[in-house]
Amino acid sequence: MRIPGVSHLRLMEESEARIADVARAGNPAQALIARRVLDDTRLYQRWEAEHDRLMRSVAGEARGLPQATALRRASFGLIHRKAMFEYLRQERITGRDRHAVFTLVFGDQHDYAASVIQEHGNFMRSASSLMCSTHLGMALLGDRAFAEPLWRYEQLYSDYFRSFCGTALTSNQYKSGDTLRTLLPYLKRQLSTLRRAILVMPQEPVDPGLQHLDFKAQAANTQRMQQPFRAAS
Repeated sequence: MRIPGVSHLRLMEESEARIADVARAGNPAQALIARRVLDDTRLYQRWEAEHDRLMRSVAGEARGLPQATALRRASFGLIHRKAMFEYLRQERITGRDRHAVFTLVFGDQHDYAASVIQEHGNFMRSASSLMCSTHLGMALLGDRAFAEPLWRYEQLYSDYFRSFCGTALTSNQYKSGDTLRTLLPYLKRQLSTLRRAILVMPQEPVDPGLQHLDFKAQAANTQRMQQPFRAAS
């Protein structure tokens, strides 16, 4: 007998409450994103519509592992969508290098200004939905995949995207030796392996010690200590 999972209404209510909580008391980077989404009516409405569709796909699955797996898959997509603008911000990519990255991703015929606006919106909405999905996975579904495993995937995808974009940068000191192009297949295999491992993980409760651990803050510290493919300013 198929047992219904957490309802769409509950997922949306929890998500909206999470955005408000993060805006009020989250870490500085996440709180800034949440406040901007809440303060911009048009941005909030678009986020809400996209997140609503995402949560409907999750709510349509049966309770337990099927619903947790659907939310894991959705979270992978959010990580991918926010990666580009996050990379540009974290690595402080400007000028010709920024144009080169957009050409690499969108092709030679793209409208640069429109693409920048599009990617900024993707980042804001996807980052907000990922905050919610991580919270839903740990607090509502009791799924430890949304603790360290998903955080590790996000970190590895960031490394992959940084290396991918690094191949286009005129200021990249590694480019002449094709170091990054050699590294890309290795990182891609690692991502595929980790993704498969996360998708087949059993749904197990989150370790209480990890429930409120700020992996985002850990990520920021890791990036400050070790940035192997940082582009020159």
